[in-house]
Amino acid sequence: MSNQYPLSRWTKLFYALGVLVVLMLASPSHSAIYKWKDENGKTHFTDSLSKIPPKYRKKGELKTMKGTPAESSNPVKLLFGETQSNSYAIPVKPHGKGHFIVEVHINGNVKANLMVDTGATMVILSERLGKQLGIDNKKDFPLMSFNTAGGKVESPLFVLSSLKVGEAEVFGLEASTNPNFKGDVDGLLGMSFLGEFKLEIDREHSKMFLKPTAKNGEQLWGGHNEVWWRNKYQTYVENMRGLRNYINKYRMSAKEYGNSRKMIDHYSKLHKALDKRADLVHLPKKYRSYP
Repeated sequence: MSNQYPLSRWTKLFYALGVLVVLMLASPSHSAIYKWKDENGKTHFTDSLSKIPPKYRKKGELKTMKGTPAESSNPVKLLFGETQSNSYAIPVKPHGKGHFIVEVHINGNVKANLMVDTGATMVILSERLGKQLGIDNKKDFPLMSFNTAGGKVESPLFVLSSLKVGEAEVFGLEASTNPNFKGDVDGLLGMSFLGEFKLEIDREHSKMFLKPTAKNGEQLWGGHNEVWWRNKYQTYVENMRGLRNYINKYRMSAKEYGNSRKMIDHYSKLHKALDKRADLVHLPKKYRSYP
C-alpha cells in the first residue's frame, strides 16, 4: 500500500504528457486564415471555416493564406456571389410632352443625350453618333428593319462595349442607329439598357431611379441573380441556333444569307462578352449554356 500515491502521480504525469503530444500533432505549423466580407462590405478574418456564415462561403472554392496578412497584401477573393446590388438616383431633364432626357457615356468616352423610352427594344442612336462610334459602314453589320415615326428603315445592329448613366453601367448591350434623330436628342435609351433595372421616374423632382431586379438576399454575381444569367445565355444561344437552322432549312438570296451569317456573328459576340463577364464574377458553370 505504500506505493499507491507515487504510482498515481506517475500515471497523471504520463497522461498529461500524452495529451500534450496529441495536441501538438493536431496543430498545423501554419494556421489557415480566411478573409471574407459581410453584406455591409466589412472585412473579417478568421482561422476557422465554421466561423464564416454559410451564405458567405462555397465549399471547395475558398482561398486561404498562411498567417495573418499585412495591410498591403493582395486581397483574398472568396468565390461566391454577393447578396445585394445597388440602386441609382439619376437627374433627368424634361423634354416635350412627358419625355425625359438623360446624359450618358458610351464606350467610356463618348457623351450623348438620350431620351428615356421603355417602348424602344434597344438603345437607338443617331447616325451622327453612330459614325462617331465607328458605325459608319453598314456592310460590316447585320441589318434589321425598324418601324419608326419616319417610316420603315433598315439599320445596322451592333454591340456597345458599355453604356453608363450616372453610376449605373451596363456592359455588352445591343444598339442600332436611326437617321431621324436631329437637334439636341442623340437617340433613345431603350430596353437593352433599361431592362437591366426596375425603372421609376419622379416627374415632380425630375429624377430617374434604377433599382436591382433581384430580390433582397438573393445570391448575385455582378449584380445579377441566377435567373438573369440563365436567361441571357439562353437568349443568345437560342438566337444562334435558330438562325443556323433557318439557313440550313430555307433557300434564300445571297443578301439574305450574308445578313443571317452576320446576325449569328452578332449574337456570338454578345455571348462571348457575357461569358467573359461571367468569368470575372466567378459565375458557376452550371448556370451557363453554349451553342
